Amino acid sequence: MERLRPLAKPPSLHHSVQLALKEFITASDLKPGDPLPAESALARQLGVSRNSVREAVKSLETVGILETRRGSGVFVGTFSFDPLLEALPYALMIDTHDLTDLLDVRGALEDAMVPRAIAAQTPDQLGRLRDVLAAMRKRAEAGDPIHREDRAFHRTLFDVIGNRVLLRLIDVFWESFHRAAIHVDLGNDQPLATWQDHARIVEAFERRDADGMRRTLDQHYHGIRSLLKGGDVPSTPRGETD
Repeated sequence: MERLRPLAKPPSLHHSVQLALKEFITASDLKPGDPLPAESALARQLGVSRNSVREAVKSLETVGILETRRGSGVFVGTFSFDPLLEALPYALMIDTHDLTDLLDVRGALEDAMVPRAIAAQTPDQLGRLRDVLAAMRKRAEAGDPIHREDRAFHRTLFDVIGNRVLLRLIDVFWESFHRAAIHVDLGNDQPLATWQDHARIVEAFERRDADGMRRTLDQHYHGIRSLLKGGDVPSTPRGETD
């Protein structure tokens, strides 16, 4: 005798109202700052309670899709990735598999941005990169952690592009990795080898050698992946968190 298959769990009313509101914004071609109908009208049109609409609106406010103005009503918000990116370090705090996935995404983005970074290269930026490298080497030779310099290096490498989401993602990975380090043994730091990784990246960058820069970035990230996967980390080349 055949067995009955479990019924698919229907979406919650709260989720359904959120979806309906997003579809309404898209179908109506509403722009940031445009008003939505009053909560009472939305509830009547959707056939739900005002409380269900209010809960859905609050959820959509947290990601910037909607904005409630006291005494004025509900408006389409100016969407920002910031709330999502700010939550990522907490979501990835312990699961190193997710951290590895995030590293792969970030590595792919940086790889794709290499030609743009080279095209936007400036003498001021190169000077700032050399300053960061000098500070990194000084701390590495003293046996001190170089995490902050590492973070500053990657931001400086790509800040001339003007892609705010990429810079925020660099920060997200840095924060996520160091929160995870509290809970997971990620191995021993090798600051001098990490400094050497970054020196090679700058050399390729200054030569405007896109392929060489991609190779050195990949070598850098190989070391981080080894730490996250708990594998043996080669002495050279060696990457460290950013």
